[in-house]
Amino acid sequence: MDELIQVVENKINSLRASVEYNKKYFDFPFTNNSDHYYKLMLLHNRLENWELFLKTLLSFRNSRCKIISKKSSFFKKVMEMENQGVPGYVTKKTQSQILEYIKQLEWKIEELEGVWLQDRVRWRMTE
Repeated sequence: MDELIQVVENKINSLRASVEYNKKYFDFPFTNNSDHYYKLMLLHNRLENWELFLKTLLSFRNSRCKIISKKSSFFKKVMEMENQGVPGYVTKKTQSQILEYIKQLEWKIEELEGVWLQDRVRWRMTE
């Protein structure tokens, strides 16, 4: 999904540059060409469509993706503090937090594993 978003952003940047270049054409006194105005309007229209498409892609990415941050140092500090109180004892709250974090990581790994398996099958078919 990120690669698709990057391609769309590159296309938008290219269209913006093209629009700016064509706008500078009007700074010259010999620009009475109506065809050029029409092309500029089409460029603006195309740019708006790509921007709407990018906005749609970003909304899908944000609604279906959960950001997973690194928590190992946090869990290490919590467990060290709990071990100072009672050695070898970890509270139920910390255990549930660690379990939830592991489930999120497993979900991400399973998602990536599926992608790799598909690529391996395609690679074997091309050999």
